[in-house]
Amino acid sequence: MARSVVGKSGRIYTLQETIQDMGRPLSCVFRASDGTNEFILKEVPQDWNARLQIYNLIGSSPFVRNLVDTVPERKIFVFDHLQTNLLQLAQKDLPQSTMKHILKCTLSGIAAMHEKDIIHNDIKANNIMVQMTPPESEWKIAKVQVVDLEDSAHLRGPESAVIGAQVGNIMWRSPEAHAMGPIRKPSDIFSFGLVCIYAMTQILPFAVDESELPEGIDPLAVVLELQISYFAEVDDLNAFLRYLGDKPEWVEIFQAVASAFAGDQPRRPFRLWEGIDVDQADSFRSLILGLTNFDPAKRLTAQQALEHEWFKDDMIPQS
Repeated sequence: MARSVVGKSGRIYTLQETIQDMGRPLSCVFRASDGTNEFILKEVPQDWNARLQIYNLIGSSPFVRNLVDTVPERKIFVFDHLQTNLLQLAQKDLPQSTMKHILKCTLSGIAAMHEKDIIHNDIKANNIMVQMTPPESEWKIAKVQVVDLEDSAHLRGPESAVIGAQVGNIMWRSPEAHAMGPIRKPSDIFSFGLVCIYAMTQILPFAVDESELPEGIDPLAVVLELQISYFAEVDDLNAFLRYLGDKPEWVEIFQAVASAFAGDQPRRPFRLWEGIDVDQADSFRSLILGLTNFDPAKRLTAQQALEHEWFKDDMIPQS
């Protein structure tokens, strides 16, 4: 690509760094500057117009990364540059109140998308970008935004769903996303629950080190086992299996994994986890259980989660 491109606005962007190059037909991401401000340029060769419609439909939300420009002839989206992400911040010694604020802003972004019947499909800690207000040592948050909407989908009716794709990252997927659908708004909520656990405890519930797995063991099998162990109460698992509908192969997979929990291998439900060092620990546990219920129909909506008591002491605009 040329070292500079001209946006539809007439602004000239000088490319400074290639952040990600997945090779065509997948996307490339660049850091660029107009001489005053820094931007992220994302080249998206596939389905560019459909993805542009998603951004246009969302409109302007302070908690979702909005388009600031486009370069149509190069199939490029232009965004403001934000300095860090939640995956990195969770490893630093942030006050819990600051982390809660970041999570509530994130949830507000998800709520804004769901209000427009858009599901993100790839909620994870590194898709939550954060801008700090100097000095960084004071941990003042200027902006929090949900980013990377390129896998998002517009649900056109209450029965609409994404089917036939394992969307998202294996460590952050909902159970129904592993089963390739039906994927609706509750799938984002489950993934957000995992983000909350990671942000507040630095625990990645479904992290799998493939180098430590015995030969022939599929990482997905381990993740499904952990999901059922931590979150699948019997009635909710049965409801989930009914939710899968005409997917007998996935019903059998989940049933087989669940059947392993007996005798000397009991489940380790999140509701019984000890040592959760989080302010208002009981309230936090209640929130997580509402976000990660195995039955999608029983999960909190984004708006219900915003109104949960654990978030009550963080006052931000819920837009």
